[in-house]
This record gives sequence, C-alpha cells and structure tokens, in this order.
Amino acid sequence: MFFAIKWHYDQGRKTREKRAVLRAGGKVAAIFVLALLAVAVVTYVMVRTLGMDLHLP
Repeated sequence: MFFAIKWHYDQGRKTREKRAVLRAGGKVAAIFVLALLAVAVVTYVMVRTLGMDLHLP
C-alpha cells in the first residue's frame, strides 16, 4: 500500500516538474521575442531619425 501511494505521489510530482520546465522555457522564449522586437524598434527609430536610406536596391 505504501509503495502504491508513493508511486502516485511521484507521478504527480513529475508532471508538476515538467509543467514548471515548460513554463520557464515559455517565459524565456517570450522575453527573447520581446527583446528582439525592442531592438528592431529602436533600430528603426534611430535609422529614421538619422535620415538613413532604408530602400532596397
């Protein structure tokens, strides 16, 4: 009986750990995308402010 309860407890723990890892990975990916977007916006604003040409040849 003890081992059955322990097994179920351990299975629930593994599920929570997987969720935590996925959630952390999602947060890192979201922060990366937001940082990339911020760099793109800052670059665009600086290029427009300095009057650089953005047209392709």
